[in-house]
Amino acid sequence: MIGEPEMEGDEGAPAAPGASPFADRPRSPLPAPLPGTDPGSAPGTAPRAEVLSGAGRPPRPARLKPLLLRLRDRPWAWAACAVVMTSAVWAGALAGTGYGRTSAPDLHGYHVGDGNPCTYLNLRPLTDHLGARAFGQMPPTIAHSDALDHVECRLTADSEDDGDGWTSTYTVAVTVDLHKKTDPSTEFDADGEVVGQHPHIPGTMFLVVDIPERTTHPRGLGDRANLVSSQFRQSLGVRHGGAVFTLTLTGTNEWDPAHGAEPDSDSRPPVIDTTGQTKDLVPAMRTLMAALSS
Repeated sequence: MIGEPEMEGDEGAPAAPGASPFADRPRSPLPAPLPGTDPGSAPGTAPRAEVLSGAGRPPRPARLKPLLLRLRDRPWAWAACAVVMTSAVWAGALAGTGYGRTSAPDLHGYHVGDGNPCTYLNLRPLTDHLGARAFGQMPPTIAHSDALDHVECRLTADSEDDGDGWTSTYTVAVTVDLHKKTDPSTEFDADGEVVGQHPHIPGTMFLVVDIPERTTHPRGLGDRANLVSSQFRQSLGVRHGGAVFTLTLTGTNEWDPAHGAEPDSDSRPPVIDTTGQTKDLVPAMRTLMAALSS
């Protein structure tokens, strides 16, 4: 039989029984352990988890950053937050003090119904001193709303016929505005004048001329009164709380065709000089205001 060849050890001595035949060969160095593995663990086993620190964890996404860190990266966001906070504080302070809220103006008991305030009795003593033989009422204009009650009316007064063919007609125009929500004092007081509109009378025409007007402020009539006086028109405006009254007087002269051809136009002017009735406007306004407050 062919036997196994004998292996000699160092210096030709035979190898020890059971020894590896490659024991005398030089060994290669072992590779370095992989990151995160335990050098003492067996090959093929999973690395031990880190328990003492967060080293090795992936960074958090930017969307998960806390709000303060994100604001730190955006300086403009701090300014926006400051503006919002300041506005909220001011809004709360103004709401607490009631700033911006206005109370409804005091109407002092004045009211506007569905009747006509332009009556002979409501405009005394002006109607007593016009020397009229007849009075005529035009249908009033009346409007009601949550913010304003408005009435506008006119009363005409025809004077006695002197037999000369001329008829004098006075027109008394009245407007009443009851402001329920907004205070009219700013506009009324700043204006300083109340200029009444000339009433429209069929068949007549008003000539626009440069006539000086004088404004006075009678005392003891509401909160403020403006009396505008000229030769052919007298107008009195009064504000009392949220109520505004206007009383205007004008007059015209008309020729009666039954007396023949109209005489020379210079014989009587087409409009009446009403300066004699100026003194009657203040007491007539008192009567009107008293009638609308009862």
